Amino acid sequence: MCFKKFIVVVFVLKCLCLCAGGATAAEVVLPDDWKTLEPIVVSRIHQENPKMKLSQKQGNSFAHFLKDLPGSTHQLKKLKDILPKTTVELLRSVQERGVPIKEAEKMAAYLEKLVAWFKFKDIAAFDENTSHIIGREWYEIDYTGENMTWQNQKIKYAPAGILNFKSLAMLKKFFPVEAKLPYFRQSYLPQNTTEFKIDSIKE
Repeated sequence: MCFKKFIVVVFVLKCLCLCAGGATAAEVVLPDDWKTLEPIVVSRIHQENPKMKLSQKQGNSFAHFLKDLPGSTHQLKKLKDILPKTTVELLRSVQERGVPIKEAEKMAAYLEKLVAWFKFKDIAAFDENTSHIIGREWYEIDYTGENMTWQNQKIKYAPAGILNFKSLAMLKKFFPVEAKLPYFRQSYLPQNTTEFKIDSIKE
């Protein structure tokens, strides 16, 4: 193949990749206040695993949403430096799942205090797992590859009154139960293992 034809082929292939959303550059540009979350969003657009994957359209919509985010986001901005993946999903729950921004702020404040209390050695694992459930109904949680289903999990946590993960009230019911399970210590390695009680955040 001659050099000129090679250049044309490469150009056409690049155009096709761009049209298909397969560009390797960052597909979304988040506002400055949320810039640290950008690699997470871009990574989820590129990932092959369908679990937690975002489409190009969802990424663009999220970026646009953050530009005109209503109300105070003080607690969410603090949380993004502690639990970035969870913050992305908490913000998306405001955008797509009907969680009020004021409620998301309360949930963010609670999670910040929870992390400070337990002092996890593996905070990345806690962030990853919490991002899968935060701001969702049970049926919206993808348990693929975890040897469980949302139906079984909903039944398991029903006695504790955990209806979903879309409010501070539900988080305050969920995490005290979760913290007693063996996996909680094994996976997240909390340095403080005393019972977590926070009543300073009003519902």
